[in-house]
Amino acid sequence: MKNFFKRLVVHPLTWSVSLFLLLPVLAFPEIIFDHQTLYWTDLSWIHYPRHIFAAEEWLARRVPLWDPYEDTGIPLLAETQVGVLYPLSVVFLSPLSPSLELSVFILIHFSLAALFALILARSLGLGWAASTVAGLCFGFGGVLMAQTPNLNIMTGAAWLPLILAAAIQTTRQRRWFIALLAGMPLALQILTAQPQIVFYTLVILAGYGAYRVIADFLADDHRRHNFRYALHTGLLFSVTILGGLLLAAPQWLPTLELQQLSVRAQERGLDFLTKTSLVPAMWLNLLLPGAFGNNVAGFKGGDPFQEVFIYLGLIPLLLAPFSWSQRRQRDVPFFWLLLLGGILMAMGRFTPLYAFVVQYLPAFDLFRIPARWLMAVNLALAILAGLGLERLRQKGLSRRAWAAMFIICLLLIGGVILIWQFQANLLAWNNEHLQHKLLSAFLNNGFNLNPLYENRLWPRRLMGLHVPAVLLVANLITSFVLFTLYAMRRIPARVFSVLLIIAISLDLIAAGGTTINPTKPAEWWQQLSGGAQFVLDHVGQARVFPLGMGSEQATVSHLGQYFPSVYRARSAGGHGSSLLLARYDTFLHKAHPVQAIQVTGTRYLLSLGQMGADVAATYPLVYSDEASFVYENKNPLPRVFIVHQAIQANTPDEALSYFQSRTIDPAQTVILEADRPVPMLSSPASPQEKSVAAITYENPQVVEISARLSHDGYLVLLDTHYPGWIAAIDGQATPIYRANYIGRAVFAPAGEHVIRFAYQPGSFKLGLGLATLVVSTLAIMAIFSLTKKS
Repeated sequence: MKNFFKRLVVHPLTWSVSLFLLLPVLAFPEIIFDHQTLYWTDLSWIHYPRHIFAAEEWLARRVPLWDPYEDTGIPLLAETQVGVLYPLSVVFLSPLSPSLELSVFILIHFSLAALFALILARSLGLGWAASTVAGLCFGFGGVLMAQTPNLNIMTGAAWLPLILAAAIQTTRQRRWFIALLAGMPLALQILTAQPQIVFYTLVILAGYGAYRVIADFLADDHRRHNFRYALHTGLLFSVTILGGLLLAAPQWLPTLELQQLSVRAQERGLDFLTKTSLVPAMWLNLLLPGAFGNNVAGFKGGDPFQEVFIYLGLIPLLLAPFSWSQRRQRDVPFFWLLLLGGILMAMGRFTPLYAFVVQYLPAFDLFRIPARWLMAVNLALAILAGLGLERLRQKGLSRRAWAAMFIICLLLIGGVILIWQFQANLLAWNNEHLQHKLLSAFLNNGFNLNPLYENRLWPRRLMGLHVPAVLLVANLITSFVLFTLYAMRRIPARVFSVLLIIAISLDLIAAGGTTINPTKPAEWWQQLSGGAQFVLDHVGQARVFPLGMGSEQATVSHLGQYFPSVYRARSAGGHGSSLLLARYDTFLHKAHPVQAIQVTGTRYLLSLGQMGADVAATYPLVYSDEASFVYENKNPLPRVFIVHQAIQANTPDEALSYFQSRTIDPAQTVILEADRPVPMLSSPASPQEKSVAAITYENPQVVEISARLSHDGYLVLLDTHYPGWIAAIDGQATPIYRANYIGRAVFAPAGEHVIRFAYQPGSFKLGLGLATLVVSTLAIMAIFSLTKKS
């Protein structure tokens, strides 16, 4: 045992993993040592509140399938933003504070991304030093660092190298069991990633499969033009992809169901799909990180910074070209092709290729922000940098190559000096709006100290290195010294590799982490405006409609976005999502405002600013302070009630038309939609008779109601109508009708009844069945393999 631990300590993997665990702490010291939290954009709008709600559901021993607190109810699992079924979300079940859980969850994925890239590099035959460089460049490169606010993009992209590594092992071992097992990393990515990242991964995986099939078919050995061998490769890849999809079916089947019913299903134009394309000038970030600003210093590039930033450091860029000499090795050409394809796709509207792809290839028109292809560029450059270092370790650095690098370094330093010297002339020369804006941002951010970094733990000690031009010069000097010492045989390959790893690590720390990701004190999450507190104290079973909650500050303090779920307060709006139900979106935009407020069961309007006199005339102001205003609907519809008048609409448009004016009273009449005639009602109840209904028990997936009807009628529940909800009256199944365009209703005969609604989505059940089938198949194959060996 003593020898085992001794070997473990000196093993290169131990040192690499230790480095991968240390670097996130060094890159984000504020959130570890200074009680700070990351909060930018989607972290506040989506991930912090939704992870809290999902964790509470798991702790209550329920699979978090439904969230009743947003938009009159939404399918939580189907939205994919949280990763309800993602195993690593177990972090959010810990006794730590939610903000610390979020930080730990983020930092873990940087380490995992680096480790997975190392595994991919090792699967390509690289040594430990070269593989560690590849891990550093991908795990702590600019793409993942910048995408931290888009948490499900960052965590999904982290799995890409392991997915490719598993595919490579499949083609080498050529066993069906390995092929099926190799689908597990893909499944894990699907459970955490934004669907766009999954789609891009499938495209990359399919591209590698096609590359491998062609390479096997044209192999220069006894299998030359071997159709059967190439076909076997293709089938193995198909099993890997199919296995991964089936294992993740409990996630993507509900997501696909929601996608068909959401605003995302609506057709989008080419301008929308290519809006966030990588502006060619942004490639300067490869040399000067944050040259156009960042989320801390302010970004002036037009698009969100997190979508268009890429940085690996100067040393990896110098290493990558050396991999070209290894282009004849297995799989190396694929990463050159991946680099070229990723560059062209990331530039979107700036290259004719993307317009062709979007218009003629299936599924590409479902996703916007082509700049997200930068994850492929980052991975390709990371692997090529590792290959380049491996080449240098094996063959050394020739004087000719050193001379070329010396010239490059001189030219870059000269370019920096010239730009600094003639910046006023450059601004006067270029008057085109976008280019002038970018050039101004570049000159302002690339050459000047920013006082915002004075309160940061590392930047305030290394202020100069957080100026892009200064960092570039420092990298040029470091690179020149290290490569010169190695070319002159003054240091051996091992020392050269270690020094490169240290230099790259420090470079990535200086250019990433909290240098580009803003933080707030962890207590920031607990702020709550007076108006929000008033609503929480009085709203009961009714709903609040938050208005104007676009900023992170307003989201946290005024029950915006998904924060109502944290406080278990029912909301009728306040957030935007690409998977917002199309019906709900249409209703809010086209229905008469008074009808929309009534049908959604809204009691309070919560606003940051004072609303007009026309609003106050209908909904009086009941609370105000310097930061919030609350208006009350004095007669809101109860969440559940009985009506004895019903109208059947033949089409959705007809149903909506009843609410585009105030001609009907939804408290007395329900508008129903159904494929067949609905039950007719008897005469309305007399004034002396009254039907009543009350909720007696509920959790997010079950609502039980006690009802007493004087005559036949419809029980109306002001919750979202959605596939998967079933109903029973006194234990007997009964159909649910779409009521008032967005809600639910069931027919109930006269008398006393117990009516139960339950969410049991068939898509989730089918997904569980498919995943169970794959797991069972893997278990049988493993047992058969072990039996055969014995």
